[in-house]
Amino acid sequence: MGVSIDQGGGKGRKSVDSELNLIPFIDLLSVCILFLLMTAVWVHISKMSAFSQPSGEALISHSEVSSINQAKEERDYDFLIRTSGVEIKQDGRTLGQFDLTQLEAKMDQIKKQGGAAFDPKISLRSADDVVYDDVIYVLDQIFTRGWTKVTVGGF
Repeated sequence: MGVSIDQGGGKGRKSVDSELNLIPFIDLLSVCILFLLMTAVWVHISKMSAFSQPSGEALISHSEVSSINQAKEERDYDFLIRTSGVEIKQDGRTLGQFDLTQLEAKMDQIKKQGGAAFDPKISLRSADDVVYDDVIYVLDQIFTRGWTKVTVGGF
């Protein structure tokens, strides 16, 4: 691959015909792009990794930031789905263990206590042996009441 530069030939001048080899230029450009992509990935990996746990505590690792706010995110309710039913906690204290038939009544009671515009922060966690349909049922019950601030996680 090359480029021909023709400056030639009129009125007794010598024609200058030279080729510019573009292969080393393309190789150099490819190496520069590769270097740019690799450093972008390394910069991204070396940044702080913070993952919010369903309990509200922050897990922080590989941090190069000197000041980190590790405040616990406040949640109004924790819904813990087990095979035996749903345990509802409010501010760390257990409100009760409910099976799926009792859950609707308890959620209606919570909605009445909060009022019409009440949209609590909810952490929804499930055990590994819980049936998928039960998790979706609880999510449907949450969303039919207009509650949209939901965090889903595992134990």
